[in-house]
Amino acid sequence: MIEKLYLPDIIGKGYGEFWRFKGRYKVVKGSRASKKSSTQALKVIVEIIQNPHINWLVVRKTERTLRDSCFAQLKWAIRRLKVEPYFKCTTSPLEIIYEPTGQKILFRGLTF
Repeated sequence: MIEKLYLPDIIGKGYGEFWRFKGRYKVVKGSRASKKSSTQALKVIVEIIQNPHINWLVVRKTERTLRDSCFAQLKWAIRRLKVEPYFKCTTSPLEIIYEPTGQKILFRGLTF
């Protein structure tokens, strides 16, 4: 069973509107160290758990930077939410699988 966590304690203040946004595309503005990527990573993991009908595609300009940036951030979010037993992270291919439903987070670069 997944442990119940109080998300505002994990996310911090200032991201309530972002968290409740239901649109398809998000544009998040903020300076360095403003928790944008951390908050988005947490949101991706929570959405995968809550909605068995979605998958995620994470895209960056170059494929070689994905492992040390987006992939690492999502692995951090999985640990932070204490749901490691439910996820399988592989580096070849670079993907994260939510094992209870088989949902995937795929990572692709636009150039190699």
